[in-house]
Amino acid sequence: MTGNKDKILIVDDQHSVRFGLRSLLEGEGYRVLEADTGAQALALITEQAPQLILLDLRLPDTDGLTLLPRIKAIDDEAPIIMLTAHGTIETAITALKNGAENFLTKPFEPDSLLILIARTLDQTRTRRERLLLGLAQEQVAAEYFVGQSDAIKRIHATIERLAASDTTVLLQGETGTGKGMVANLIHRQSERRHKPFVALNCAGLSKELLESELFGHEKGAFTSAVASKAGLFELAHQGTIFFDEISEMELAVQARLLNVLEQKRFRRVGGVQEKEVAVRIIAATNRNLQHEVKRGRFREDLFYRLNVMPILLPGLRERREDILPLVQHFIAHFNHKLNRRIAGVTPKAEALLLGYPWPGNIRELRNIVERAMILCAQERLHASDLPFGDFNDEPSAAASEEFLSLEEVERLQIERVLTAQNGNLSRTAEILGVTRTTLYNKLRRYGLNEGG
Repeated sequence: MTGNKDKILIVDDQHSVRFGLRSLLEGEGYRVLEADTGAQALALITEQAPQLILLDLRLPDTDGLTLLPRIKAIDDEAPIIMLTAHGTIETAITALKNGAENFLTKPFEPDSLLILIARTLDQTRTRRERLLLGLAQEQVAAEYFVGQSDAIKRIHATIERLAASDTTVLLQGETGTGKGMVANLIHRQSERRHKPFVALNCAGLSKELLESELFGHEKGAFTSAVASKAGLFELAHQGTIFFDEISEMELAVQARLLNVLEQKRFRRVGGVQEKEVAVRIIAATNRNLQHEVKRGRFREDLFYRLNVMPILLPGLRERREDILPLVQHFIAHFNHKLNRRIAGVTPKAEALLLGYPWPGNIRELRNIVERAMILCAQERLHASDLPFGDFNDEPSAAASEEFLSLEEVERLQIERVLTAQNGNLSRTAEILGVTRTTLYNKLRRYGLNEGG
């Protein structure tokens, strides 16, 4: 007995068959449920949620093929193995089309059935793990796009449109703007989502290593090639391949890549056999590729091949109205992860967050919020928790933030709104509930410039 805790439902109208299967499965440590009709089976699936179903083709009140879609409507994840003494090729094909994992004809070898059950359960677990991983990646990716700025709304709409096509995408933007996350989101929302998403960072790889990674190699192709190896193009077949920092790819490899994109075929390093490949290409760079082309560091023909659908991801300082919503999002995330109860951010800390230039963009913001929450000893994040200056000379900074003068509160609020509105005086005055003239006078009074 293996001590396996998986529940298996046997659906068969013959008592002797159910008895034999129960003995066999319980001997392997499985928990066993039994049903002798389709109606009983549906009730057990609803109540007990078995991990696998052994379904007979012929039942007193229905047949297995009719029951299949009804089972899938209740639990689309539970694998079904059809069992029948009347197997034909046509029946098997119909069962598989309707959602069955596999098909066995009675009588069958007990060992063969046990191997099939174990393999099916393993495959189902792997699928679920991939799904959970994908959802986790999607959640992380989505957090890069919290906010209501016009820039981020445009990115959302573009991702949605691109997911419905197979268009080659070129993502451009500074480090930390979420290019890898966008690539993953496009793949996860596309028709290729059930196929591999393979990422390659082109920076720091020699020509030989990059070629081996992309195209694979045959045994003996070079000194350290002690065995044949499939490349990323093979692994990504029918899925998506993401080239991060593609501007760093050597010119010789760019030529091979261009050839693969145009011909849809390639050879492994040291190989003679051509392999066909069908993949979607998404590339990313933090450089201006057109400038790289002019400098002779990037092939012009490859640039045009990749630049079918360019997307420029904005830096965080270009979407400042999203900074505070992102901060709140990260606080909620790290409250759960770090078991903290941070309620928010003080006005001075907000002003610092809004005024900082964010060279590392959202990645930097996420790291700074995490660090601040680890250091924070109060209910809210204070300026002294942020790494934007030396607060060692202000031992009471955290306490003083709780007791600002009215003038300080007014100045900070004006500065905060003005920054969030990118210096738009009319919009800032409207939000603050004052006239434009009053706002202008207060800006002069507090020594604030009109650009925030």
